[in-house]
Amino acid sequence: MRIKLPLAGALLASAALAAQHVVIVTVDGLAAYHLLNQQLLMPNIRDLIDNGVWAESSQTVFPSVTHPSHTTILTGVEPRLHGVLGNGMVNRNTGERFHPTNRPRKDIVMVPTLFDAAKAKGLRTAAFYWPETKDDPSIDFNIPEVFNDANAADIRAVPPEVLRELRDAGVPIDNFFRWYGGPRAGAGDLILADAAAHAIRAHKPNLIAIHLVSTDGAQHGYGPHHYLSQSAITLADECIGTIRRALDVAGIASDAAIVVTADHGFHSVYENANVWPAFASAGLAGKVKLHGAGWSVAVELAAAFRPADQPALDAAFTQLKQAGLVVRVAGPDDMHALGQPRYEESDYAAGHYLLIPGIDLHLVVEPDNPSMKRRPKPVPYHGHGYLPHHPRMFPALVLSGAGIRRGAIVGHVRNLDIAPTVAHLLDLELGPTSGRVLREALTDK
Repeated sequence: MRIKLPLAGALLASAALAAQHVVIVTVDGLAAYHLLNQQLLMPNIRDLIDNGVWAESSQTVFPSVTHPSHTTILTGVEPRLHGVLGNGMVNRNTGERFHPTNRPRKDIVMVPTLFDAAKAKGLRTAAFYWPETKDDPSIDFNIPEVFNDANAADIRAVPPEVLRELRDAGVPIDNFFRWYGGPRAGAGDLILADAAAHAIRAHKPNLIAIHLVSTDGAQHGYGPHHYLSQSAITLADECIGTIRRALDVAGIASDAAIVVTADHGFHSVYENANVWPAFASAGLAGKVKLHGAGWSVAVELAAAFRPADQPALDAAFTQLKQAGLVVRVAGPDDMHALGQPRYEESDYAAGHYLLIPGIDLHLVVEPDNPSMKRRPKPVPYHGHGYLPHHPRMFPALVLSGAGIRRGAIVGHVRNLDIAPTVAHLLDLELGPTSGRVLREALTDK
């Protein structure tokens, strides 16, 4: 059965649009520094750069992880406003733990998205394994990113008519779900690109969002500079080539803009440090609770904490800074600048304070270990999550096609700027955003 997507009202007045179609492709973990590696084979991305705009660097959000960033890309606002605070969320009052992408989009994303704005204008929409899109009524052709109990891609979240159409078209979409997260994940991305290509040829959506994931798994497993990670990036580039060829076959390439970006960069970390002794020596055992590990530890003030304990807490923070284990202690007045809610503003805020290390250190909480000394990690951590203004966390950003300047380089931008820029290209009413239109990248400045 062929899915009948609504006619796009914008086609009746297409001359007003800088682009009639916009394709957003996220290559998970594609760092800005990857584009500087001339040995890395990316013919499609490099062609888009040559014929479009390349940002010297882009800045993601905090924490620099997949789901907060992807939701920022679609909304143009920081996590404290859109509601997706991490890859996993915990209600501190009930103890409920859940992955935000497993919730219906309208239950977890608290602001309008580009898809909402597109549907309000009567445009066709499609999404392919984009986070936080489950049961999204604003997406006509949707393969949402949802996980089952085994933390594998859940095919049950895909509308049956979408699966049926793809199977009838010869797209082996079932294998994407079989291979997700395993050694064949790269082949799964090729299948996802084939699914997107089919939708482009069959339905010509005006707004398309595609999330390629195997690059993240490879870099987590081997590190960002390993040849297998670089091979995954080359494969993602081939997926982009598949999408570009589909735009050509559909006859819409000249009216389409392509945005290639990412959610975060990547870095390898080889040392741990235990932060608990600073609090124990300050007499704060039982008065504070520490949550999390890695790129941040949340400090929650327990019921036993009193105003008279504040000097001891400040002393613990000072000790951690002087030991070189923490580069920033974010207090209540700092949370909004980090894009995070204050403790009292959200049941999902883990603490009143955040301890944030430098990018070469993982923090741990070990009450039985009296030492704060740095020590080698048993297994290196290849990942992300750190402060977004560090260059290792900068994602790539390339724009090319209709409405985009040719052969230009722009300076430092932000993932917050993507949604306003796409809304401008498609003449959408997105509403208030924290980002800006990247007018220096556009032909109609």
